[in-house]
Amino acid sequence: MPVFEYEVVDAAGTIGRGRQQAEDSAELLQQFRNRGQLVVSLRAADALRAAPLRQVLQQSFRRARGRVRLNTLVIFTGQLAAMLEAGLHLVRILTALGRESSDRRFGKIVEDVRDSLSAGSSFADSLQRYPAVFSRLYVAAVRAGEASGALAVVLNSLTTHLEKAEQLRRKVKGALAYPITVLAAAFAIVVAMIVYIVPIFEGVYAKANVKLPAPTLVLVGLSQLVRESAVVTVLVVGLVVVAVVMAARTERGRGVLDTLKLRIPLFGPLIRKAVLARTCRTLSLLLQSGMPLLEALDIASHVAGNRTIERALLAVERGVRNGSTLADMMQQTGAFTSLVTQLVSSGEEGGALAAMLGKAAVYYEAQVDASVATLSTLVEPVMILLLGGIAGSVILALYMPIFSLGQAMRGGIK
Repeated sequence: MPVFEYEVVDAAGTIGRGRQQAEDSAELLQQFRNRGQLVVSLRAADALRAAPLRQVLQQSFRRARGRVRLNTLVIFTGQLAAMLEAGLHLVRILTALGRESSDRRFGKIVEDVRDSLSAGSSFADSLQRYPAVFSRLYVAAVRAGEASGALAVVLNSLTTHLEKAEQLRRKVKGALAYPITVLAAAFAIVVAMIVYIVPIFEGVYAKANVKLPAPTLVLVGLSQLVRESAVVTVLVVGLVVVAVVMAARTERGRGVLDTLKLRIPLFGPLIRKAVLARTCRTLSLLLQSGMPLLEALDIASHVAGNRTIERALLAVERGVRNGSTLADMMQQTGAFTSLVTQLVSSGEEGGALAAMLGKAAVYYEAQVDASVATLSTLVEPVMILLLGGIAGSVILALYMPIFSLGQAMRGGIK
């Protein structure tokens, strides 16, 4: 059973830290909630995060099997909201949606949720049994909607939130896809030249007894190393990839990776804008659903999608609990832009915090669109120059002995 490290605070303000076993984080969160404790942080313990490769792969496989397409969840949520607004009973709605779902696995999950609901559980508790499908944000929004009696309204807002999240994800992935493809092509071209082209020139120069300049010697040496140690090279590359993947699954590794993402030239600002848009929209949705600010910050810190922003949100939550304003704490962390802090400050003063966070989300979603359009015009020529530079450097290193030989021959003729 997994072990989790936690930090909680009770109604008296006493902070508790420790480790505890649970089937998953959702179960442990519910235990703390039942005790009246607010979760400050919850994460897998080092023993689990440093798990062997086999365990990591098994966990990844189980998570992959449990997930459904975000588009499927968007359609389900929108249909659910529309049917509730039409006055249909929730159990009847779930029966119809489960039967009509094009995804059989998701349809079975919906039917299980219906059965749990019929047995007396709340809708949120029934959804919480499937954390791989219904996120903490989703369950929390539904719980708030049930408590306020405005479930249909909350589901409509949740549908919009999920649609925006999917649009952001596609835009960022689309912006990153082209340069990654070009870099992969450049790597493949260089490897092909080193393995197949360089040996041909190496043989010609050896027969002509030509003295090779330093760049050509380096290229020839690299070619020999790759050809003579192909198996070792593949194993080393494979081990490096596995090590990076496993490191990225640790808390520290994920934090380093997420920090680097925000610092990538050209793409870092795009990723930051997407994360800020997601965070602001999440907080806006939860506050509009009637959730207290501290609980909304706790949930937002777990679904931000970037460890740098998640840590900042936890710091903001601690500061707000101690009496600071949300705007002041956001400004102190340095993770949020001045626009966000100004809108939040205005929202706090005017009692319209959820609306102002929604405006911040809309602004950064528009900024993501503009950044993607700009990058699409900048990245293509940069990638072409990079690809040409790499291939040109290899070709130049190959032909340098010929240039030197030609100069020597002209000097001899004179």
